[in-house]
Amino acid sequence: MSHLTDFHPASFPVLSFNGYQGSAKDRLDLVIDDCNDAVRYPATVNALAVAWGIVLTTFTNSTDVLFGIVRPSYPDVQPCILRLQPEDSVTTALNQGEDVISAPDKTLQSTGTFHNILVIRKDGEESFEPKVNTCPLQIYCRIQPDAIMIQAIFDGEILVAELLRTILFQLRHVYAGIIHNPETSIAGVQGSSPESIEKILQWNAETLPQRVEKLGHHLIEERCREQPLAPAISAWDGTLTFGELDEQASKMAARLVASGVGPDRFVGLLMEKSMWTTVAIFAVLKAGGCFYLLDASQPAKRLAVMCRKAQPRLVLASAKHEALAEKLEVPIWVVPRDLETGELPAVESQQLTTVHPHNIMYAGFTSGSTGEPKGFAIDHTAFASGLTNYAQQLGLSTQSRVLQYASYAFIVSLTDQLAPLAQGACICVPSEQQLQNDLLGAICHHEANWLKLTPSVLRLLDPGEISGLKTLVMVGEPMAATELAKWQHSGVNLLSLYGMSENSKGCCYGSRNEPGCDVRQFKRPLCATPWVVSPHDPDILMPIGAEGELLLEGPCLSRGYMDNPEQNRMTFLHDPAWLKQVRPDSNSRFLRTGDLVKYNPQDGTLHLLGRKGTGMVKIRGQRIELAEIEHHLCPQFDTHEPAVVDVVVPSDDTAQNPLLVAFVPIGKQQSTLQHDGVIEGLFASPTQDFRQKARNALSNLHQALPSFMVPPAIVATVALPQTATGKLNRRVLREEASKLSRKDLLAYISHDSVHQDPTTPQETLLQTVCSQVLNLPLATVGMQSNFFDLGGNSITARELVTKCRQSGLYIAVADIFRASSLLSLAECHQKADTSVPDGAYDPFKAVRDEFLANLPAPLTVDQIEDAFPTLEEQHTLASTHMLDYHLYELKGHVDPLQLHRACQAVVDKHTILRSIFVPSREDILQVILRRVDVPFAVHPSGAQSAQSWAKSFCEAELQKTYHADEPRVEFKLVQDAPDHFILIIRLLHAQYDAIGLQKLVSDLWAKYDNQEARIESDFSAYARECYRQRTPEAYAFWGNLLQDSHVTSVPFPTVPVVAEKSVGFEREVSLPTPPAGITMATAIKVAWATVLQEWTGSLDVVFGQLITARSLLLPGIEEVLGPCTNTIPVRVQRTLKFDTPHELLHAVQSQHAESIGFETIGWNDIVRNCTKWSSGAKPGSVVVFQNYNKSVRTQFGQLSCQKSTQFFNLPPEDVVWLLVFPTSTTALFVIESSNSILRKNEVDVLLDRFCEVLGEVCSRKE
Repeated sequence: MSHLTDFHPASFPVLSFNGYQGSAKDRLDLVIDDCNDAVRYPATVNALAVAWGIVLTTFTNSTDVLFGIVRPSYPDVQPCILRLQPEDSVTTALNQGEDVISAPDKTLQSTGTFHNILVIRKDGEESFEPKVNTCPLQIYCRIQPDAIMIQAIFDGEILVAELLRTILFQLRHVYAGIIHNPETSIAGVQGSSPESIEKILQWNAETLPQRVEKLGHHLIEERCREQPLAPAISAWDGTLTFGELDEQASKMAARLVASGVGPDRFVGLLMEKSMWTTVAIFAVLKAGGCFYLLDASQPAKRLAVMCRKAQPRLVLASAKHEALAEKLEVPIWVVPRDLETGELPAVESQQLTTVHPHNIMYAGFTSGSTGEPKGFAIDHTAFASGLTNYAQQLGLSTQSRVLQYASYAFIVSLTDQLAPLAQGACICVPSEQQLQNDLLGAICHHEANWLKLTPSVLRLLDPGEISGLKTLVMVGEPMAATELAKWQHSGVNLLSLYGMSENSKGCCYGSRNEPGCDVRQFKRPLCATPWVVSPHDPDILMPIGAEGELLLEGPCLSRGYMDNPEQNRMTFLHDPAWLKQVRPDSNSRFLRTGDLVKYNPQDGTLHLLGRKGTGMVKIRGQRIELAEIEHHLCPQFDTHEPAVVDVVVPSDDTAQNPLLVAFVPIGKQQSTLQHDGVIEGLFASPTQDFRQKARNALSNLHQALPSFMVPPAIVATVALPQTATGKLNRRVLREEASKLSRKDLLAYISHDSVHQDPTTPQETLLQTVCSQVLNLPLATVGMQSNFFDLGGNSITARELVTKCRQSGLYIAVADIFRASSLLSLAECHQKADTSVPDGAYDPFKAVRDEFLANLPAPLTVDQIEDAFPTLEEQHTLASTHMLDYHLYELKGHVDPLQLHRACQAVVDKHTILRSIFVPSREDILQVILRRVDVPFAVHPSGAQSAQSWAKSFCEAELQKTYHADEPRVEFKLVQDAPDHFILIIRLLHAQYDAIGLQKLVSDLWAKYDNQEARIESDFSAYARECYRQRTPEAYAFWGNLLQDSHVTSVPFPTVPVVAEKSVGFEREVSLPTPPAGITMATAIKVAWATVLQEWTGSLDVVFGQLITARSLLLPGIEEVLGPCTNTIPVRVQRTLKFDTPHELLHAVQSQHAESIGFETIGWNDIVRNCTKWSSGAKPGSVVVFQNYNKSVRTQFGQLSCQKSTQFFNLPPEDVVWLLVFPTSTTALFVIESSNSILRKNEVDVLLDRFCEVLGEVCSRKE
């Protein structure tokens, strides 16, 4: 069989790893006893092999099969390859099987382990010994005179027993078909086995949809009578109770009747989101008519086509859209204006038209393959049937407040109007501007507790920001696992709804509250009977577990498409051939969904696999017929082949967002695109001439199609790839185009001008957020680029607005559409009220939820209280895993047990002490554990003093390596006398600063004395407040301060060393007194700047200052336990006029005062967003002025506690640190850095000059 070309067999069962190493020990038995005289050799062997091959094609949806076979009297496994086309006859397949079995292909002997093996033995022949670890599925057939005994040996971890049982039933069914009907086609024996049909009928009987012969508006009127005072509409332009809604709609309905509206007569509604849209819908139904919605964002030509198909009696338009309505050449009313002015027909009677359940209730329009939208009609019965079940399963009740989010272009907006009103729920209608720019605000303002959104839109929201939300229904597309995990612990009823609008209740729903749930698994349809048929022939019913096209049967189906008999014939199926096998009656009607599904053999739920063929795709939750786009695109180009449209995922899109791309074959008119990995000669290089044609084409497409159907990229191809039979090979086209980046694809539309970097904080923020939203590398987002040229769309535009506003940049969706570039968009920024109620916005919520969804072992969710990114200074400390040991001398009586309890209480109280530091992506997260059992031990010092024992212990500990991803807080009590101790406190350097350490000791002894340790704010609150300080104003301050500056290095030459380590040199000197009004810290910085200026010869120097960043407006900020420090830049400039020392001192002190409001912005953050320095630029030197008493003595009753010493293990750095420890009269100056930089003779010279300059600075008076 080596002559077969393009042979691509599908594996069964599918393994998630290479090289099977499992254990096939489970067994199932089956007997084929309807054999009569057919059990003969070798015909039976051949028939069994072909039958097994056909079964494999059925369950893999592949015409090519490969399996191992062991024939009678042969001991070895041979490969069996078959190509089984559905249209071929069984006889042809048997002939092929006979050839394969008699002469197996020697070239496949080294195929390796088969995923399944068929073993055939004669009765009495020696058994073939199974090898449990050879393959996961082995089918043993023993041929007896009047039967075939079948035993399946399988790995139950890989193959579900219920599925395999179905497969064995199918094998028996196919074998019987081969024996009894050898002249039939292969497709003719692929139908479902009787056992599968019986099980399917059992499942379908459990959820048999009931037909409800009621009128939709009568259901709403019942609610109006039952709850007239209950809210029906909460809209931006007004509110209505059910009683008021009924009154307004009745008045309008009477006038509609007078205008000729009646059964099966359409009324178009062209209105923005408003309470009057709902009133108009109810009024049209009361008048006996039917309606459809017109979305004003769609081209007028497309709206005109809808009106031509529906033949409306009139169009109800809002004043805003009156001019557009006049273009439709249909009589119009302006609502509510014409109701108020009396310009509508006079009402002679309140008698409304008689309507029947079979009359049309509404129409919807979807994308059509003929180049025009398809219109379909839903009658009252279809709407009323299954409504109760729909409401129950989706949590819709009289207590629901349903957000009206979906555009009127999308049919889901119809059910979101009608179903809630029929259930007595309230409809919440924000303005379109609010939906675009402030979705969260819209939800909160209207107190919506029931949302139906696409996952793309849901990314704009955070569960922690919405209170009172009860039900969240996701539609249109599967939700990413990380986003799903974010909502699964929110207490919201999380659901997915899937289906076609031609079935008025959608189709299937699934609960998504369980962690790890399969987002493509759905429960039984809400109001329809599901059937799974062959993707190639709807007259063949597929067995359970096999892939097929989903058919829906039931009372909720559409009446069909308007004026489109050919589409009706293709979409609505009448009495398929298999129907007589399941029930005797006929005249049944089925909707062909085009969706590929399979039954779950265990419970009959449905697993969604994708779309049949490539004609219809989903973009942003909307079904789109590619042919409709192609119909309008082809006339735009004069080419030898028609243009093609398909879905592509750009190579650099990490979020895997699909992009509509058009491909235009232009022949060999220009050079071809050279791109790594792409088939040479497939795509043409973009030229200015083609770009102009492509832009013109897009402009014309926008006049004919809604925006979501216009491909943002049009690619020039030399030729379209073809299959061996000469057909368009869409798979190759998609695969090759997906090797191109978004920038490559968009290069055919517009040629990017010279890349322009951001120059202001607003521009920097916008660039950053834009790259995040569009999943683009930051370097590819230039300020000269247009958001939509970069791949943006209306959904991502809303996401951009949301994220920008969270960071303090206030733009609107309308700004994005108007702005020609990101540069002009940044100029739209307006300062808004940024006051946020406490707890309303948590900047770390998304990070925490993503971490919880992807926890590293051995952490579990119930262990974790919180998780958030480390602050910049803290990140540096955590990455070094620095452990510090602080020694305190205790004099007096100490109760070790009581002290242990106090240590545990302090750790329980302060979240920072229960924190570990876990790497996550490119960051380090601070993870707060709910409980940490504190290590505590008492050690006698023996012959040594307690101080000596503690010193030896700490020095030994510093030689060990510990990691910060485990709790490291530890307390040891060393005793050398009844009333003399050394307390050793071990902390990670990333857990405290000097002030926080004093707080820890103070709280420790308060707890020891059974007093309450008061905490107003913990470090997690501090970290969140620091994050909120990253505002455009902060970046603007640092940008202005550092404009045209450079980091100043200390000019010490680096020399090679055997082992790099940190070294320090100290000098204690008398401390001078600074001038009046000047702090010692300022004097230190001016003196250091002067030394740097002398050493470097530059009048403009920049160095770092490590500060205590505790100026935030946070309750109890001064007592927060945690590393509340930060390194910020200090810039000291001298003019050519040589500023006096006094002027320089005041300038530096003023700079510090001005920086206080922005002191929490990290050094690296400033470098990235406020300077043109090289990425990762470090300060050459850092000044630290530690003006606190580190040896303070504290008395607690008869017990005294005094800091003794401390032990650090500082990693070497190429930064020079100047540390100043002042006392009342002296100061200790310490210079620290790597031993590759510092040498004693050079440091001595540096310190000499620094002390000299400091004296000069302080001695100069004004």
